[in-house]
Amino acid sequence: MGSRVAFVGTYPPRLCGIATFTHDLAAAYHGAADGPRPMTVALTEPGGQHDYPSEVEYEIDQGARGDYARAAEFVNFSDVRLVSVQHEHGIFGGEDGAYVLDFLGALRVPALVTLHTVLKHPSEGQRRVVQKIAQQCAGLVVMSRVAEALLASSYGIHGATVHVVPHGIPEMRPRDQPSLKARFGVSDHRMLLTFGLLGPNKGIETVIRSLPAVIKRCPDVLYFVVGATHPAVVRSHGEEYRTMLEREAEQLGVRDHVVFRDQFVALPELCNYLQAADIFISPYQNEAQVTSGALTYAMGAGAAVVSTPYWHAQELLADGRGALFPFADSHALAEILVNLLESPARLREAGAAAHDFTRSFVWPSIGATYVDLASRLIAQSPRRAPHLDPPRASSLPELRLDHLLRLTDDTSIVQHATYSVPARDSGYCVDDTARALIVALGADRVHSSPETRRLITTYMSFLHHAQTRDGGFRNFMSYQRVFSPAQGSEDCLGRAVWALATAARSASDDGVRLLAREMFERAMPRLLDSGPRGTALAMLALTSYLEPDPQAAPARAQLEQLTRRLLQRYQDAASADWRWFEPTLTYDNALMPLALLNAFQLTGDARALHVARESLGFLEGVCFKDGQLVLVGNAGWHSRGGEKPVTDEQAIDAAMFVLAFRGAFLATHDHHYLRRMRQAFAWFLGANRLGLPLYDHATAGCHDGLGARELNLNQGAESTICFLLALLEMLELAGEGLEYAPRKNGVAPAVSASASPGASAGLEPQL
Repeated sequence: MGSRVAFVGTYPPRLCGIATFTHDLAAAYHGAADGPRPMTVALTEPGGQHDYPSEVEYEIDQGARGDYARAAEFVNFSDVRLVSVQHEHGIFGGEDGAYVLDFLGALRVPALVTLHTVLKHPSEGQRRVVQKIAQQCAGLVVMSRVAEALLASSYGIHGATVHVVPHGIPEMRPRDQPSLKARFGVSDHRMLLTFGLLGPNKGIETVIRSLPAVIKRCPDVLYFVVGATHPAVVRSHGEEYRTMLEREAEQLGVRDHVVFRDQFVALPELCNYLQAADIFISPYQNEAQVTSGALTYAMGAGAAVVSTPYWHAQELLADGRGALFPFADSHALAEILVNLLESPARLREAGAAAHDFTRSFVWPSIGATYVDLASRLIAQSPRRAPHLDPPRASSLPELRLDHLLRLTDDTSIVQHATYSVPARDSGYCVDDTARALIVALGADRVHSSPETRRLITTYMSFLHHAQTRDGGFRNFMSYQRVFSPAQGSEDCLGRAVWALATAARSASDDGVRLLAREMFERAMPRLLDSGPRGTALAMLALTSYLEPDPQAAPARAQLEQLTRRLLQRYQDAASADWRWFEPTLTYDNALMPLALLNAFQLTGDARALHVARESLGFLEGVCFKDGQLVLVGNAGWHSRGGEKPVTDEQAIDAAMFVLAFRGAFLATHDHHYLRRMRQAFAWFLGANRLGLPLYDHATAGCHDGLGARELNLNQGAESTICFLLALLEMLELAGEGLEYAPRKNGVAPAVSASASPGASAGLEPQL
């Protein structure tokens, strides 16, 4: 009897190409294996409500990091012997889909990862996630030889654990084209077809532009475009692309020859469309496509296939199994279509060649291949020993913006709260708004929503209104929307430009990015006139701004100048027993080591790294006792030679420790800093001097501090924002149990799947 397998991916009724694949693969595996019914773990988009069938035994909210480790534990305590994961960055939460690493890391059974796209030029984050997956998998599957080659060249992943298994296709009844055409009411027409979730990269406009020349020779031609617009496209751009296509067809005089079927078709209906079509057209505009389920399905249906030369099409349509035309070349496409339509014999030969080639791709055959592969991996991979501790990721709170939204009105975020109720008489300030903008941008990356986009726009609008013509900022505004005439402090300026640099680099809205860049550049000349904290904040802004182009002038020169200034400040103030930038430890202390760590990551300045580690180590000695964070109290500061006050510990200090320790880990790959990062974050959850949690799970707000013997029960803006900043930092660091090899020139080493189990990544082309 076969071993039970769990399949992890999106799943019907969610409308997604990977959902269809997961369903079909699980069914094929079950049909080929003499064993129990597979389990499914379904990935659900935040806010998604799906009536899943009974085989879905566990659900992961893709944006909730803790769900991943909990799902792994659910699998661990079942009779599952292997997990089959359908991988694509976009269906997993976290930066570049990194939350999948928490799932894989917590598993005690082997995992087989099927890669639905492999990128030729992955970002550094995408490559890093894939290489970590490679360390945690027992094996991985790609669907084409070109994908296998790209794994080796772009990710350094190769070897015996990489397996090529084609995309499965359904078994279809013998083709009865006349009756199917009659069913669609096109008996007297020749039928062209493109299907799949609609989006701008599909290239449908190329086909429409070819139709005038085709119809001139073959006036009975109809072109069917079957498929709903991709949900992500609808959220961002509505039906703009479909409307453009309809307008294009109207202007070219071919609207009566184009049939749009705006629906997500079920498999039986899809097979009917495919078998009715004379020619299937795959006009994708990007060559970097290593898997196309749509193309494979069409070949299996026996349609003649015409395609642009993306990688998978080149591989499948070689040796006369189809025809290729250049990207966006409607004239070449028209010529190929006319030649095929005017030669019924050539049309039949092309369809037959495609059909015969894909006989081994039918799901029963693919299911048998997966069963054989799973059996070998189970035999080769002993079950991991149980974890002594619960998975760390599962203890993190879910990212919730409830209290942030409660504090934010249509002006900005109210500064203070009485308990959990906004204290409107406290008004607004740039300091809080800037930090709230960074939080909103981070939350929008984890899961974009109308709420996160509204917050970003609200905070940007406030900062825009607060900026003066000379690039500075007025800080305080009353609830009556009247600014204090005084210019804001250097902290206010520094936090504002840090937020603007973050928005200029990462905002999803073009207008926000452009405005943030203009405002940042207006403020840049003022960044040189600051003390140590203002200098550090300006350095954080500049490193964020420079991330896409580290050599950009004049920002690079300004960063180097500020780094030298902060290092000189340290040299002037530090001594053997006081390794700090000032004679007093006050607030937000870890900000300065963090700024130097980020500068080192971008410039490679070894002295910046040395001083950052030395000063951060000094802070550790002052603020950690028996693995627990005890902060410098804000009711008085800690001067050289004096006693450290502890009354009124603040969230801003704990949050900056979290950011600084992560920065130190990323710069050095020393796991000591990971431990400290977790200990610093645990301060919010109750691992502190009073043993009381500052984070309120009921309101999703954070209390304002630790007094001598009690919590400050108010939940103002600064404390809540700082908690969310720290939580976002924790959520971004997925796969924290892995051993990191040192980077050389900022590039992670390649991974060989022959030395460690392989993996890959990409963006699933929707069927």
